[in-house]
Amino acid sequence: MTTAARDAERRSGSVTAFGTTASGVDYLARHLRTADALRAADPEFAAIAESLVAHPHRNGVLAPSVRALVVLGVESVIPEADEPRIDAALADGASRAEVLCTLEIACSIGLHTVSVGLPILLEEMERAGLALPEETARHQELARALETSGPRPRPLNPIYAGILRMDPEYFTARVRFIDLPWERDDVLDPEIKHLLSIAIDAVSPQHYVDGLRKHLREALAIGVRPEAVLEVLQLASVTGLRTLDVGLEVLARKV
Repeated sequence: MTTAARDAERRSGSVTAFGTTASGVDYLARHLRTADALRAADPEFAAIAESLVAHPHRNGVLAPSVRALVVLGVESVIPEADEPRIDAALADGASRAEVLCTLEIACSIGLHTVSVGLPILLEEMERAGLALPEETARHQELARALETSGPRPRPLNPIYAGILRMDPEYFTARVRFIDLPWERDDVLDPEIKHLLSIAIDAVSPQHYVDGLRKHLREALAIGVRPEAVLEVLQLASVTGLRTLDVGLEVLARKV
């Protein structure tokens, strides 16, 4: 989109200088062809997925047209679930609930985008003399909750600390998105979930960190806001949900 066209959008009131907070939009359905099927199969997971997908659209600083182009770019390179693999799992005795839980755990693969990109963003912000958001009581409350509650209490590592400091609402949605499948011990044992997570992390696409740093540094140098960079990472981080577009349709045919 040209600068003139984007300015015209802003004058029309459809966007602000950086973006808009839309309401009444089904962001999950825009992102996921099988959103209704997911809501029927697992409404709780669908609700938190909606929260995660919608977050940058509702709270972001980018213009909607730019946001749409970012989503188009990242989704052009994503993998999808393979029907024969689902057939094989079902044939080998896995239940539909176990297959669905596996697909939901696999959705977290896209979150590595933020895990890789945010530390670089923080380093380059420091290099550019840009301050972090102020720490508040809300930050401290969420940190304590991560460390003491939920199905997997764990220390606030540097990546999570950075996410929390930059965007506590995204932090909340992200932790819930990851943790929800782990709450369901009646579906898969924690040992199996850890093995699945190891396998998923082991095959994560290689990130071009040098290129990421180069473009991130140049973007900050020309005045791109850190919030915009984080929003791009957040938009890219939910691509793993597209696994469900194939997976849920396959499961529906196995009834």
